[in-house]
Amino acid sequence: MKRMSQGYLKMLCQLGIAMCGVAVTLTASVAAGSELWIGAATADITPDEPVPLTGYRSVRLSKSIHSRCTANVLALEAREGEEVVDQAILVSCDLCVIRPGIQDGFRERVAGRLPGFDINKLFLTATHTHAAPVLLQNRYQSYGNAMQPKDYVEFMFDRMADAVVVAWESRAVGAVAWGLGHAVVGCNRRAVYDDGSAKMYGATNTPRFRSVEGHEDHAVDVLLFYDEQKRLKATAITLACPSQSVGGSSLSADFWHDVRTLIRERHGDGVCVLGFCAPAGDQAPNLLFRKKAEERMNKLCGLTRTQELGRRIANAFDDVAEVVKSDIRTDVPFVHRIERFDVPGRKVTDAEYARAKGLYDQLAAKEKLVGPDYWNMNFYKLTVDRYQAQQEADPLYPVEMHVLRLGDVAIATNPFELFLDYGVQIQGRSAAQQTILIQLASPLDFGYYVPTPRALRGGGYSAIVEQSLVGPEGGQALVERTVEAIGELWKQ
Repeated sequence: MKRMSQGYLKMLCQLGIAMCGVAVTLTASVAAGSELWIGAATADITPDEPVPLTGYRSVRLSKSIHSRCTANVLALEAREGEEVVDQAILVSCDLCVIRPGIQDGFRERVAGRLPGFDINKLFLTATHTHAAPVLLQNRYQSYGNAMQPKDYVEFMFDRMADAVVVAWESRAVGAVAWGLGHAVVGCNRRAVYDDGSAKMYGATNTPRFRSVEGHEDHAVDVLLFYDEQKRLKATAITLACPSQSVGGSSLSADFWHDVRTLIRERHGDGVCVLGFCAPAGDQAPNLLFRKKAEERMNKLCGLTRTQELGRRIANAFDDVAEVVKSDIRTDVPFVHRIERFDVPGRKVTDAEYARAKGLYDQLAAKEKLVGPDYWNMNFYKLTVDRYQAQQEADPLYPVEMHVLRLGDVAIATNPFELFLDYGVQIQGRSAAQQTILIQLASPLDFGYYVPTPRALRGGGYSAIVEQSLVGPEGGQALVERTVEAIGELWKQ
């Protein structure tokens, strides 16, 4: 093939840019634009006393603060003149999971302070840090003299409620932009071996190691919100990786703290930064291989692991912010829909039941439960209870899904730790120009992983029945419902 001239290449690029501009205009013209009102606020939800930390089978009591946990609030309202078109309040929390009762309890707490707002259109999400306070009193057996979970929840609710009210009451005419960047943060954490088995964080320095199990997604979805003078007010950043670099006994927001620090240093102290986790049930910021090389580079740079990840994400944000500043919109289509439905639950097989029942009986017979025993006993009991319940009726799992259209961007939530492949399916089939998927939104308890058929064949942690109330059948049902819901907003 003959090499094209530089002039011809330039002409093609210019033509491509022009055609892309037409496509964007056509997409945006599908729905009428509305004036966007924006409010934002941040709450510090870090207790200044020891608190039990969640994320592992044994409880840990905090001994220090690695970084302060926050709840970051974005209030959105679309108006046409004096008429309200739609609303949303998004709250991103430095928590492990939004446990059952937390979202409903918080909605009740704040409802009376938000006149004119449909409280169902407020939803909570978790960044999935494994160094956040415990939210359920019965999650572990004992918390010693540390702040009790029931007391922490009250503390957290008070702080978050004030921030939500500030965000809502401070909403004012603003503008929005969006874009797509990239940063290597999440890595597939399931190692596959020569017999087809898989293991989360499995060893790779063995002749039996063959591959990592699945795909990785390094996309960074960015929403930018400005005041009337086009000054940056808030941003929502979404990537397919939980924030799990920090363990031990330190309370921590993990790498999201470092992201916020850098963005505020570069763009202003008042910028509110919401961090969201996209489908990433099989992803983590922790490497399976090249660990020593990565550690050396961090050391040479004088950065911790969270600082390095924060740097990558903040740099991706800067790249996007610079590019999209020529396309800031003041009037955009805005729609917020809430879908409540059931997806098929994962059935417990006879063999899985027999195993869980045997392990549960062993733990229940102990005179004293120590270490992870109490957590494990409840872990296996849930599976026993599920098996018994499915003798009466097929299992179903209730889902609350929020689907929003903001300009040419679709936002869709789910409560699970979806394996990445489900998110890729939705991305590939979405009607939107850009699709932002947020997992760990709304209530969730034990069994939050939704593994793929490939993961079920490999087995191991995150794919076993005890950790999966919903399996591939339910995961596919969620994909279909999400794609359909996004499509409906674009038909409008």
